[in-house]
Amino acid sequence: MASGGLDTVSGDVPERSGPPLVRVFGASAEAEKELSAAWPEAQLVTGPADGPFEAALVWDCAPEELADFVDAQPGLRWLHTIAAGMAPAVLARLTGRARLVLTNGSGTHGRAVAEHVLALALAHCKRLPQLLDAQCARRWQPPHVRELGSMRAGIVGLGDLGRSTARLLTAFGTEVVGLRRDARPVAEVSATYGPDRLDAFCADLDLLVVAAPLTPETRALIGRRQLEQLRPGALLVNVGRGPVVDEQALLAALRTGRLSGAALDVFATEPLPADSPLWSEPGVVITPHCADTSPETDRRCLDLLLDNIERHRSGRPLRNVVQPGRGY
Repeated sequence: MASGGLDTVSGDVPERSGPPLVRVFGASAEAEKELSAAWPEAQLVTGPADGPFEAALVWDCAPEELADFVDAQPGLRWLHTIAAGMAPAVLARLTGRARLVLTNGSGTHGRAVAEHVLALALAHCKRLPQLLDAQCARRWQPPHVRELGSMRAGIVGLGDLGRSTARLLTAFGTEVVGLRRDARPVAEVSATYGPDRLDAFCADLDLLVVAAPLTPETRALIGRRQLEQLRPGALLVNVGRGPVVDEQALLAALRTGRLSGAALDVFATEPLPADSPLWSEPGVVITPHCADTSPETDRRCLDLLLDNIERHRSGRPLRNVVQPGRGY
């Protein structure tokens, strides 16, 4: 794979002479300039075109659009997404595509997301929404507050997002446990649970952080039964994927008081519909899927991709190769 070209495909895949075509989805103008400089022999295409494309670099693209693109490009040999997880609709199109390498942006988002989680958890513990309401009403009403160090937190998903969050919570003295695909120990948490011990993991948590990708195994993983295991008045924070949490069960837990609040950055439908009851539910803080939105995250994402382009051009193994069966 040296000299910037992916291996030639035989059979019914159309051949193309000239520079390799690379489709770029949603990159900024600044990123496009750096990509062009890093891969000078490639022709970068930022709008619809027939191809055949040999690589695709994805910042932002609707899952259905990307799935259709993958379907239409049998010669595609490298697909990179800056996200850590890949949408199931896209993964479904990768079945049988053994020569297509999928890489992701794992390791680039954790710091920003962890800070977002801590900001929301602290705002909840210190009752900042209530204090701001009281300020607007010119009302002197000291609230009852908590310390993070007195809480037990559970993190669903111990990838980059989960481990980064665990490190920051631990710095506040919080007891942190984790749930992952298998129960192998992870240094950042005091105990690790597998999916077969989901109820035990949820038991007596004051804070539940969902940081898992969406897979067939994680869809609706957190539902009524799991929310009932939490301590009364617990807080749920979702920075993973919306469908990992059953939104109807979440609403019910909020309305019965099992949860005292929820901080949601991701939703089953995005953008969140204007008629969703979550917008006006007391105790809910909504952010528009922006937990990892920072210049520093953008820079890490681009640096990872630039390194992989150099690896690809020199024939070295790529970083962050995804197992399509897992989706991350």
